[in-house]
Amino acid sequence: MKKKVLLKHRFQKMASLLALLLFMAGTGSAWATEGGAGESLIVADATGESGVPAGDSSQSEPENVETLPTTSYNPFKYVVYKPLWEITNIVGDFNPIGKHIATPLEEAYPGLRVKGFVNSITQLNTTGNSDVAGGARKKDWLLQKQEFRTQLELKYQYNDNVEFVNVNNFSYDGAYDFQKTEGLYRDGSPNQVYYSQGKRIIKEAYVRGNYGNFNYTVGKQIVNWGKMDGKVIDIVNAADGRDVVDSHIGDYEWRAIGQWMANVSVRPVENLTVNVLWNPDFQPNVGPAYGSPYWFPWAGNPAAGTPHAANVTHSGFNHISESELGARVDTTVGALSFSGIYYNGFDRDAVTGADGLNYYERLNKYGYALDYATTLLGQRLIIRSEGLYSVGKSFGDASAVATNGIVKKDQIKAALAFETSFFSDENKVDFLYQPIWTHTLNTPAATRNDILHVINIGHSFRETNDKLNVGATFYVSGGSTNTGWSANYTAGWKFNDYLKGTLAYNDYQGQNDQIPWGVYNKFKNVTIDVKYEW
Repeated sequence: MKKKVLLKHRFQKMASLLALLLFMAGTGSAWATEGGAGESLIVADATGESGVPAGDSSQSEPENVETLPTTSYNPFKYVVYKPLWEITNIVGDFNPIGKHIATPLEEAYPGLRVKGFVNSITQLNTTGNSDVAGGARKKDWLLQKQEFRTQLELKYQYNDNVEFVNVNNFSYDGAYDFQKTEGLYRDGSPNQVYYSQGKRIIKEAYVRGNYGNFNYTVGKQIVNWGKMDGKVIDIVNAADGRDVVDSHIGDYEWRAIGQWMANVSVRPVENLTVNVLWNPDFQPNVGPAYGSPYWFPWAGNPAAGTPHAANVTHSGFNHISESELGARVDTTVGALSFSGIYYNGFDRDAVTGADGLNYYERLNKYGYALDYATTLLGQRLIIRSEGLYSVGKSFGDASAVATNGIVKKDQIKAALAFETSFFSDENKVDFLYQPIWTHTLNTPAATRNDILHVINIGHSFRETNDKLNVGATFYVSGGSTNTGWSANYTAGWKFNDYLKGTLAYNDYQGQNDQIPWGVYNKFKNVTIDVKYEW
């Protein structure tokens, strides 16, 4: 009986959130049709010009001020829409760093480009202070995250063929300092609260050259081989996964960890590119630190001061034999793009041996990527597929067949994505569905297959000049070991070309012992994200 009530409660919660999104979408057409004597909503047409007819002097509204009709009552308009427009008019062309720092520098030094952003991300728990892991972890905090991110990107075009690039990241999470809590503590890990290591602060620093059909990039860099959620073939760079389930595709660029490498590509014929890279700078994926807000709930809190397991690391700078090598071939046939990849390197995720050490084992990876763009019933349709075959991936195993508690098995990971839109251009809804299948060979059937379904729905309101957008992303696990699901509901408003605010709700569903989502069902939160980008 208790289980039925719980399921009913979850269904009601999800239904109410979906209803909210539908309500917000439904109000869009009402805004566009309201009108009459009094105020008028001035929006830009497809050419970017005002909707006021040329030569019509009867409109006396100040230039660039957008107002709302008052002939009918719409509670959403007065509670949300009109206040946002008022703030938008106050914000105006707010861009202090761009105006007073970036632009003067670019004018003083021709060839220099200065970009960056300041981002505040606040997460407030909505599930109260209930302990997790059977009481092994005291969950008594409200702030799940209070992260301040800053990025500064400098590009200098030395001549027509050579460019220098430097990207620096700075981060500080006030979740530890802005509240009193017994459940959170600092374990001394580098970059747990803020970036303290140069290898994290200096994200990229490279020189890039372009000589006809030959290109090179040498230095610390990010190499993006994949385009899909779940990072199927995006395997070159390690990633910062300190907040585990709060990782979304729009955040991947920030999370990528730069590595020193040489990257060369050549285009022997028009529709064929061959890319080769040498990576001596191995970096592992970063997980949540002991005692952090997103530390694994099932593990409970280790005792303060518990040392981390020692890592058996690798460095091609010290021993060239420990370098990593990769190759990629890209070609196109009409609307079809195809890529084939090979990578020989170390697993970014550690496996703990029977001796208590963390090992990053070398393995071979073979992969592909397909992109095809077409139209279906008048709507765009993009089909993508990525696959990766890993030879000799390491897993922990306590059986007698394991060596030092580690066995090696081959693994297949494949994803297929369909991206399209529905309805007219004025009321378009973007839709993406992407299943990801993971198959581990030589494994009992009960733990052999996992499927992750990724569903994304988004709508940008044309009548607000695309300032208002809403969306929902669902991650639904299935298969053998991963169960439960998560949902991310968002509503964003673009105040100008540089400033945007987003309100989101992150929901994690599943039983307390279900990985990955269920164990985080006490970590649901409301997120306020404000980003200024110049």
